[in-house]
Amino acid sequence: MLWLCLRLPALPLDALGAKSSAGMLALRHNNIIVMANDAAQQAGIAAGMSASSAMSLCSALELRPRDLQAEQQCLENIALWAYRFSGDVCLCPPNAVLLELSASLRLFKNLARLYRKFISAFRRRGLRVQLGIAHTPLAAELLSHQNISPAKLVNAAGLLHQDELNKALQALSISLLPLAPKTLNTLREMGMRTLGNIQDLPRAELERRFGKDIATALAKLQGEQTDIRPKFAPPDTFNGQRHFDGGLHSKQQLRFPISALLSELEHYLRLRQCLNRDLQWEFHYLDGSKEAWSLNLSQRHFDRRSLIELVMLRLEPLSLQGAVETLSLRCEQFIGNEQHSEQLFDTANSSKQQEKTAQVLDKLRLRLGSQRCHQFSLQDAHLPELNWILHDAHTASQTPSKHKLKPPAMQATAPNSADLLRPNWLCHPPEAISETADGLFWQGKLHLLQGPERFDGQWWQQRQTRDYYIARHQHGALCWVFKDCLNRRWFLHGFFG
Repeated sequence: MLWLCLRLPALPLDALGAKSSAGMLALRHNNIIVMANDAAQQAGIAAGMSASSAMSLCSALELRPRDLQAEQQCLENIALWAYRFSGDVCLCPPNAVLLELSASLRLFKNLARLYRKFISAFRRRGLRVQLGIAHTPLAAELLSHQNISPAKLVNAAGLLHQDELNKALQALSISLLPLAPKTLNTLREMGMRTLGNIQDLPRAELERRFGKDIATALAKLQGEQTDIRPKFAPPDTFNGQRHFDGGLHSKQQLRFPISALLSELEHYLRLRQCLNRDLQWEFHYLDGSKEAWSLNLSQRHFDRRSLIELVMLRLEPLSLQGAVETLSLRCEQFIGNEQHSEQLFDTANSSKQQEKTAQVLDKLRLRLGSQRCHQFSLQDAHLPELNWILHDAHTASQTPSKHKLKPPAMQATAPNSADLLRPNWLCHPPEAISETADGLFWQGKLHLLQGPERFDGQWWQQRQTRDYYIARHQHGALCWVFKDCLNRRWFLHGFFG
């Protein structure tokens, strides 16, 4: 087993995007300073002092309340990112994540390559991280406080240098052990300062003096007792965030962080084997105001490039109210991935064609408005005018058909129905045709060319019996006409393109 601990020592500031703030900033909780940024530390502000003392020391200090919820969300985002490298990921509140690397080393070939991926990812996010690597979860968790380079403890193949690992563990302060404060104070009074001092003592005597907790901690540290940690599972909703010092002032500047958040969403969807139906964005401006806007999707596959273009298209009519300090993305609506089998001969109704259609529909809805975009879909009905139904384009594209309906040409009762022609446009309702001794007239004379084709159905409601013909108008247009066999009247039902 090989465990890696990722510790974020500045998580309270990172969660608020305020670590590298130019001004002096400190976070308080219960009127006590929890953490200060670099500028405030240089002014003498330190964790543990009261808020009043800090303000008296530096009047220009900005105090903000600690946001525990934002810290938890940030920690879960790190765990979600780490989940792509290992199936065994555990949260270690308040500021660490554990993952088991044995299987990952087989995938990435060596530890150095995996280590570079970790470091580059945290640098891109502007996060400071401390690493700890060991053979047990607790040992990795404790060593992360010392931030010892993994290269000193593990070789490229992932094998631990046992002597170096033991030296690093023995040098750890006893204050890092998960023990009660009273027990730690007693150990310090006895002159025990490092973990090595405790390990030299008889385990049975330690347990008799201090209870089972110290014996359990040492056993888990050495791998003598199983250290069971609750595994992290991807959350039901996606939350991503990007913070910008000084703010972004134009929409084009937002393109790169939008792409980065969509990339994180892509990994999240891959882990959960699902597809999102919405993008809920929120701008946090420097003056403290917020602006939320959303984008509904109908695509059946995640395509980050096309989504970027859709988001930028959605941004076109919006006006930024100021400098954007934080950009957040949230997704709550998901559907399962549609599995498609590849065919030797692709058809017009292939998944690729459907995806292109969905992308065009999304763009049209953004340009024209959702209330102006509609889509026809096939309906299982016998009469031609009932074969089609008009849906909202977004709703129709999201609702998969349970049955593959045949087009009207395949629903006819004629023997060679696949070879029969059907018009491109239908008249709804059908137009009445005048019948005289000279023939049929509808804004001109009609000449029957082909037919009849009998439609007989709807007996369970109101029976319809029709004989359909293809006719030529005197102006040259091809028409689809029928004779109602029940009332002996003629009607124009459509035009051929």
